[in-house]
Amino acid sequence: MSDTRKRSSIWLQFKDIGNKKAECLHCKTKVTIRAGSTTNLHRHTRTVHPTVQLEERGQASSPSTDPGVSHTRTTAAVTSTAIPMRASITSPTATQSKISQFLPKLMTPAKQHSIDDELAKMVASDFQPFSIVEDKGMKNFVKALNPTYTLPSRKTLSQTMIPKLYDTERALWQERVTKAPSVCLTTDCWTSRTTCSFMSVTCHFIEDYKMTSCLLDCFEFTDRHTAENLAVELLRVAKEWQVEDKVVCCVSDNAANITKAIKVLKWTHHPCLAHTLNLVVRDALKVIKTTVDKVKAVVEFFHKSTVAAQKLKSTQRQMGIPELRPKQECATRWNSTFDMLKRMLEIKDAIISTLALINASIEPLSQEEWELVKEVCAVLQPFQEVTVEISADSYVTASKMLLLCKGLQLVTAENQWTVTVQKVKELVAALCSAMDRKFLRMEYNTVLSETTLLDPRFKKLAFSDRRAVDEALQRISAAAAAKCTPSSQPAPPLQGQVEEEQQTSAVWRLLMTELQEMLQGEIRQLML
Repeated sequence: MSDTRKRSSIWLQFKDIGNKKAECLHCKTKVTIRAGSTTNLHRHTRTVHPTVQLEERGQASSPSTDPGVSHTRTTAAVTSTAIPMRASITSPTATQSKISQFLPKLMTPAKQHSIDDELAKMVASDFQPFSIVEDKGMKNFVKALNPTYTLPSRKTLSQTMIPKLYDTERALWQERVTKAPSVCLTTDCWTSRTTCSFMSVTCHFIEDYKMTSCLLDCFEFTDRHTAENLAVELLRVAKEWQVEDKVVCCVSDNAANITKAIKVLKWTHHPCLAHTLNLVVRDALKVIKTTVDKVKAVVEFFHKSTVAAQKLKSTQRQMGIPELRPKQECATRWNSTFDMLKRMLEIKDAIISTLALINASIEPLSQEEWELVKEVCAVLQPFQEVTVEISADSYVTASKMLLLCKGLQLVTAENQWTVTVQKVKELVAALCSAMDRKFLRMEYNTVLSETTLLDPRFKKLAFSDRRAVDEALQRISAAAAAKCTPSSQPAPPLQGQVEEEQQTSAVWRLLMTELQEMLQGEIRQLML
């Protein structure tokens, strides 16, 4: 093809090498030229170099040489290392518009179902109401994100999508629970404000060296809360999940009916330590009930009076302290009483000033009562730390209980010599007496003694009774021997060495300090 016939701008991207072939200046590919047509050259440029724009040669290419190319062009500049900078580059020619370009693409059924599933997961995980799909703001938000997506109706969401998601998740968890060789169950019953009674059963097991928890069932319990009825429901849930023969321990509160129900099923029962501490502390707090009631009345006053609440905030701003609101207690949780007293100490000056400025009719706390509140918070701080420590949901805490309970007893006994207010001394005495009863012979608890002895951090350190250690060792040795095959090597004896570990929790620092000071003689004997 002679140079005089090369009128198309495509030749700025190719070099004629003869024999009906052209070489691409960008990738050096040789493209065949058919009967003087540049169609192959255009096709190569569009598919291999889509970002390359063609230069206008001063006249449009003929339809025979540039098929499908429009005469309307837009000039643009482009930089390319393979093209000389002497030429000005224009945009590629636009093809004829199609009607499909002006119509939105419909969403495929697969994409619609995928977004529906994500919507159901959001509603379930974030506890959103089913009516969210009918909210105007939600509809506008979804339309802005993807106009082709259609929100499902409230009925479809609640009766089809959520049940389908539940079935899917249940099947996945069923498989994981079935693979677990042993499990631990926790159960609880409670009554809501609508006088409806509910019962829940949760399963815990080790998976990939991590503790995993799964809620097996939570249902309305309409029968009488007798031990027989509770046992029937527990066994029903266990059979549904095929774990009735895998339960190594069942944790519940200290109620007589659920304790008996677990014994009926011949499962190992262990009382919840957090619930036990709640009973101990709530019973001891009766000693300072008068002061607690006065603090509660002050808190209620600031919660009910908007004038007092605003004046309290203004006073805090003037004093340059954080704007903290008084906390109200919950009658069934001792640590809510602790939080209420602690918050009152944090905003003590602002409370006193505000009550004086507004001439409140409520009786303020005296200086002696403020001192009482301060000492009570110091006494209850270890109990709060232990409650937080054992309430962790990502790791096992059974092996810590012996050490934590013993530490609480030692720390509380030490407080008998440090507190100065008489009522606080009575509180400390009540705590010590209650713990002596609740924690009696805890070292002989099968679950706690074996888990503590197997924990490399503690081993024999948490024991004060050598007999309890020996019995736990015998049970562990017998269990290990039953699992060993004839060809297995005997396990080495347990050593009484405790690995030193960095403890970040304040309660650990407190308890370990007390243990080091008051158990030196016992530790030396146990380490022999």
